[in-house]
Amino acid sequence: MPVQAARLANLRSVIRLLEEEGLVTRQSQADYLDNAVTASRLQAMLDGSHIHTLFAEHVEHVLFKPRGWMSECHSAEALDMAEDPPEVSG
Repeated sequence: MPVQAARLANLRSVIRLLEEEGLVTRQSQADYLDNAVTASRLQAMLDGSHIHTLFAEHVEHVLFKPRGWMSECHSAEALDMAEDPPEVSG
């Protein structure tokens, strides 16, 4: 799987988890990710825009994932992020 495809699949699974935890707006999701990108940029990435390495690494840091996690295919995780979901507070 190409890196961008893996990042997109993993970002979409992260967003699905955040939505399940009650963070349903792009702004609340961007806030949870420490405002590394704007809500509109987050939406653009979810729509297929380029996901930069620095953003991918930031998401890994916020979610306590190992470096490179966003750029790798995680078949089970990309579908439902069943392994070690982050705790969402507030």
